[in-house]
Amino acid sequence: MIEFTNREQWLKEVKTQIADISISDKQTRQQIRMLRINTLDLQILKWMHPFISRYCEYIAEQMSHFVSGLLKIQNIVLNKQAEEDLKQVYRGQSDTVFSGMIEQRFLISCKEKASFFYEHQFSLSHQVACFFHFRKVLLDVIKHEIHQCGQVSVITESLEKILSFEQQLVMDKYQQRKLAIEKKKEETMRFKAYHDALTGLPNILLAEDVIAQLISTRKDNKQNFSLLKINVSRLKIINEIFGRVSGDDLLISLSKRLIDVLTHYDAKLYRISSDEFMIICSTCLNKSGLIHLAETLIQTTEKPYQIDGKEIYGTFSIGISEYPFDGETSVQLQASADAALREAKKSDRDSYFFYNNELHQQLLKKVSTENELQTALYNDQFVLFYQPQVNACNGELKGVEALIRWMHPERGIVPPSGFISVAEETGMIRDIGWWVLREACKRMKHWHDQGAPKVPISVNLSFNQFHDDTLVKKVCHILETSGLSPQYLELEITESTMAEDLDRSLRILKEIRALGVGVSLDDFGTGYSSLSYLKSLPINQLKIDRSFVMDIAENNRDQAIVTAIVSMAEHLWIDVIVEGIETKEQLKAIESCRCQVIQGYYYSQPLAERDFTVKYLA
Repeated sequence: MIEFTNREQWLKEVKTQIADISISDKQTRQQIRMLRINTLDLQILKWMHPFISRYCEYIAEQMSHFVSGLLKIQNIVLNKQAEEDLKQVYRGQSDTVFSGMIEQRFLISCKEKASFFYEHQFSLSHQVACFFHFRKVLLDVIKHEIHQCGQVSVITESLEKILSFEQQLVMDKYQQRKLAIEKKKEETMRFKAYHDALTGLPNILLAEDVIAQLISTRKDNKQNFSLLKINVSRLKIINEIFGRVSGDDLLISLSKRLIDVLTHYDAKLYRISSDEFMIICSTCLNKSGLIHLAETLIQTTEKPYQIDGKEIYGTFSIGISEYPFDGETSVQLQASADAALREAKKSDRDSYFFYNNELHQQLLKKVSTENELQTALYNDQFVLFYQPQVNACNGELKGVEALIRWMHPERGIVPPSGFISVAEETGMIRDIGWWVLREACKRMKHWHDQGAPKVPISVNLSFNQFHDDTLVKKVCHILETSGLSPQYLELEITESTMAEDLDRSLRILKEIRALGVGVSLDDFGTGYSSLSYLKSLPINQLKIDRSFVMDIAENNRDQAIVTAIVSMAEHLWIDVIVEGIETKEQLKAIESCRCQVIQGYYYSQPLAERDFTVKYLA
């Protein structure tokens, strides 16, 4: 190299170098001004470029070795490709720092370095360490090549400026990349939170947000909009027959057909549960417009779907509510649409139903019942009535069924049909059920202590109670606290209660029987597989459903079925009770079927405690 002993001579040579700052971005130019980078700084580094380029590979190797050692402390090892990428980053950086130009290529080089740091999870301290080591390696090269202290000092001062600028750009690009990735993650998470994974449709959360916004913007002028809740028919059966994948494909295809219809409306489709969709129709449609929309939607079910080479029909029912007529809040509007949907599903064919005043009154009654049930338990408004189970031949008392009644302060005696369904929906049925069991056991123990016939008392177990994991423990506790012997308690369950998980049901029933408590299968004959698993159920009694009794005096087929059930039960050592006996003719027909224990209005309707005591226990 040429030695310049004269500073002026050297600077004159330096100023012949081509250098330029061609960045238009205001923020970047502001950084350049703050660091006081000028053309001379760039010319000085450009003058050094030929010397630095000879050490480009050396610099890359030094940085690779340093970074590998830095990461090794944290047990992180770069693979061969990552090492080569790192070397390429520093080859490019060495070249751009001494290029004499601050332009687009300079920015790209900084961006590549920032991307490498981000992809390999370099912390801020790692980046700072790399900056200082890169600076050290460059200074070592400069000192090795330049022997004039004055020149080294001037070159070092310019280098410090450019490296500081480069470091700022790298960290800015790193932060931008980090924020962009985080924003994308947030958007992905938000999309997942507000959209259905299967169909990609917005879900119930987004639907409720949209409803709230529509109500907010239309509160003053009461401009209407509509909700259409759609329930897909027989989805569970389709999944069981064709498989879950085919069921999912059906839902995807069905949603596409619905979307095609909605392209002609200011309306959007949402998937709000496994077998339900919702349409929010923002357009102010009148009744005839909504009817046309509903009928067009239902027409899409006329053609089968081609799913995995099979033809599958996807049908549905629609419930419709309108703002503000059917509710002025999201909760009210959705409840109205649900009520209308329940009515639509009652039809034998796919149909739609508008929320109306009659449904409104039913809904008000339901809401009122929900509120009143909250306090009924604590205000001792429930009482037990008792219906005898008697020997058909001589009227001898064989058992008692405890049946709940609600002594409403205004409505009087409310039968189970007036509140049980609401109790089941709200979950209160569990607390009510345990109250019934406690009271029944206490009452039967009291009667036994008073010298009454020692017969069992039957209590119905609700679905919620039977699927309570503490069921057996609670039964034990109630028997202990009441003092009633287990042999005088009969728990009644239905087939549908057990069907959800038969293996668990069998285990629970065996545990109950092990206590000495009886188990009665209620409504026998109405299920799908009674005969197939009856022999494996640990029960001691079954109750033949009243549907076999209604016409038994005239219907030979019903008599034949009851006779067969009785015969089968005898062979399995299971007692039989027939419920629903109301006439003398029904009683004679039942006696001819060899069924001895009956329950029904023919002998007695359910009686209040005092009346039952006088009539049967006195």
